Amino acid sequence: MRYDITNIAIEDYLLDLMPPRDAVLTELEERARIRGLSLVGPVQGQFLYLQALNMNARKALEIGITTGYAAMYLLRALKQTGGHLTAIERHADRVQLAEEIIANEGMNEYITICPGDWAELLPTLDQDFDFVFLDVLRSAANEGQAIQALELCVPRLRTGGVLIADNVLCSAQVLELEEDAPPVVRGIQEFNKRLMSHAQLESVIIPLRDGVAICRKK
Repeated sequence: MRYDITNIAIEDYLLDLMPPRDAVLTELEERARIRGLSLVGPVQGQFLYLQALNMNARKALEIGITTGYAAMYLLRALKQTGGHLTAIERHADRVQLAEEIIANEGMNEYITICPGDWAELLPTLDQDFDFVFLDVLRSAANEGQAIQALELCVPRLRTGGVLIADNVLCSAQVLELEEDAPPVVRGIQEFNKRLMSHAQLESVIIPLRDGVAICRKK
């Protein structure tokens, strides 16, 4: 069963308050609509931008770049902080799309895209990232890997670093009983429990779009 997380009229109101997106973001929104891909959207994109900018993030990691929409918000923050984004994406067509958009925007020097599976690539990365955006939770949960994703992300963060995870409310389906929930929902429910009780994290979940978790490493 699917539920509303927030009043749709409120979501529309917040969206209407956002300044018009520039040409590149508008193009990415249209491409995602045509291809049936999900995006964080402009409200959540601005949220990511401000989080990275306010903490003066220098080393950021995005797991699941999709079209490069969220990456563009992060890159605009990192350009101001003198930072760099490392991004992981296993779908070759999405890597190609993101690389094309980022190159057209002249942002190549601020990003390294690592094609491949996050479960294999994460253990090879540094352990001093300021900011990690986990944007593969639905697919990871559906494959029974949600907890693994969390436990691979936490060591990548420096002390005081911030982890943000998207889709943690799963269209409000997390309200379902675990024994009745489909695998993707059950995986996210387990992820949320681990997140909120994790010994190394201080966390909160907010009902922004499909649910966003914000965590600080102790």
